[in-house]
Amino acid sequence: MSEESPTSANSNPLTNASSENLISLGALLVAGSWLAFEVIAEEYFVTTVAVALALLVLVLPRIDVGAITDIASIPVFLKAAGYALAAIGVVEIIDEVQGGVFDAGGATVFGALIAYAGYVLAFLGARKS
Repeated sequence: MSEESPTSANSNPLTNASSENLISLGALLVAGSWLAFEVIAEEYFVTTVAVALALLVLVLPRIDVGAITDIASIPVFLKAAGYALAAIGVVEIIDEVQGGVFDAGGATVFGALIAYAGYVLAFLGARKS
């Protein structure tokens, strides 16, 4: 008798997720980091452009598609927004390393790491599309 081998399917959720879902998850992490660690806890500052872009990524696909077709298609917008969030993330990381944000400790570093994870997920989603 032959033994059944484990499935060869990749169990990594990042490879199985669609590009739109990855970009949306990254935007959700950036916006969540802003809400939790800037607005509520006043510990970590997320760039206003990143927050605005993240909120657009989260809200725009849920608006009536007929109202935004003159601007651009949603997948094209999400890809551009994903790359833009990644570029903002690179600038933020460089700025915060120079500014010593990691010396602050506690909630500030946790908020920064959540935002960085959002930037990375947005990049991976944009690259995948």
